[in-house]
Amino acid sequence: MPGILHTANKTSRHNSRREAVAAKRREAKDRRKGLATGANGPHGAPLGRPVEEVRDDGFLRHQEITRAHTDSIMAVVMAEDAIYTGSRDKLLKRWRVGRSPATGRFELTEDLKVELGDICWSMVMAGEWIFCGLGDGTIKGFSKAGQQAILKAHTKRAQCLKVHQHVLLSGGSDGTVRCWQADPSGANFACTNTISEGLSSGITCLAVLGEHLWVGGTSGVSVVELASLRVVSQIQPKKFVAGFQEFQGHMIVAYADGQVCIFDAGGGKKLEQPPMAVGPILSVAGLENGPRFLCGHSKGQVSSIVLPAFQLRTCWQALERAKIQSICCAAGQDGIFMLGGENGTLHIWQRDGSVP
Repeated sequence: MPGILHTANKTSRHNSRREAVAAKRREAKDRRKGLATGANGPHGAPLGRPVEEVRDDGFLRHQEITRAHTDSIMAVVMAEDAIYTGSRDKLLKRWRVGRSPATGRFELTEDLKVELGDICWSMVMAGEWIFCGLGDGTIKGFSKAGQQAILKAHTKRAQCLKVHQHVLLSGGSDGTVRCWQADPSGANFACTNTISEGLSSGITCLAVLGEHLWVGGTSGVSVVELASLRVVSQIQPKKFVAGFQEFQGHMIVAYADGQVCIFDAGGGKKLEQPPMAVGPILSVAGLENGPRFLCGHSKGQVSSIVLPAFQLRTCWQALERAKIQSICCAAGQDGIFMLGGENGTLHIWQRDGSVP
């Protein structure tokens, strides 16, 4: 009997080693496809080679532009006629969109470069204007008619910009939110209101839900009543907020540590998930095609979360060992979105809506 047990144990150990080798091979194959599968389904994959197709969720990379900027691409804006990128290299660039005659894929061509004089941390389109939030707190505006505007009020980095009902909202690392409005000529802008009481020490993101402005900061979320511009509630947990996404009357809040929570319009927590296995979140965006909630991570990976089920569908390696600093999705069902990397790389991706 001992001999039989000994032989069985040897066979079991041999089979286990063989299964482990096979599992590693399967995992490596999944990584090449952009998907790692564990006991609980798709999860954050270990670092692997960047992929240009994620068949599991219908994603295809149309173009990769290495060194689109010489430093991190911190903001991307998609307009009807062009794409704009802002970077730590202190440049604003405009890109025209065409198609490659050889592959039929979208491709970008740089056609304008503007010296900003400081690091660009944020951007937003407002009608004929594009505004850039800079490192010293200045906001610079450029119109299609060739006009320029300089908005000065923040004493530190203009971290985020948002437009709501013809009002430009800016959040700064100085812990204030500023409201800007144009004069009758439409060429000059003045700070009409400042919100500071009850806010985090540094503002990181802004979003509007119903009659309230949600303000994310380095120490959690504050909710501001738009009618009075007063902070009416503070939402737990008190930690660094990476981004917001409004969806069906709810607010998705992504935290820098990788946790994602969903709140209703009244601030009630409806769903809480632990930090994602793939790691810290730096950028988020909502893709109408799917729909999907996209998260950019610190090691070059992108997560795709199915809405409204809020289930992680897949995660893939988009950039090699470079942070996904910015994500921007085009409006509509075309499924187009842009990725901006810490290494200055710019990507244009598309999701195939026929994939469930």
